[in-house]
Amino acid sequence: MDEARIVEKARNGDQEAFGVLFEQYKNMVWSVAYRMTYDFDEAEDLAQDVFVSAWKNLGSFRGDSSFSTWLYRITANKSLNHAGKRKNVRVVPGEETMAKVDEAMFMRNNPQLSIEQMETEKTLAEFLGRLEPERRLAVILRELEGLSYEEIAEATKVPVGTVRSRLARGRRELEEMAAGSGDRQ
Repeated sequence: MDEARIVEKARNGDQEAFGVLFEQYKNMVWSVAYRMTYDFDEAEDLAQDVFVSAWKNLGSFRGDSSFSTWLYRITANKSLNHAGKRKNVRVVPGEETMAKVDEAMFMRNNPQLSIEQMETEKTLAEFLGRLEPERRLAVILRELEGLSYEEIAEATKVPVGTVRSRLARGRRELEEMAAGSGDRQ
């Protein structure tokens, strides 16, 4: 069954159809929420809040964009609202959080690869956590989620030029951080 039919069934109150959408998009939503908070429990709470909001507001989904873009918009709004409430809190993952993420994101099929992925994720967490939330979200949506500039603009409700600006500044800041971390080693 195509996604449009599943969405329509869910809009008509079919909980099983919404369950299909949840299964399809839960990892996407959690990934963005996690990288915006770098707190496993907060990401779980944010993701749950996103899906509750999606279920309650599914009737407002007109289909002008894809369902995933609409869900990214809800995720972006919830994540930025959450970041705004924690304005002076620096986003840095603790060891306990990283251990949970290790289990959740990197299965142990190849232990060496898993270690390399975790090191990369720790560095990424440190750098992304230093970006202001709007830039962090733009970088996450473009570089990690693979959205186009237009999709990011639609998901964040800002002009494409603003997306480009946020990405350029975010990338520049990340490059400076990476260059600075190489100096420390």
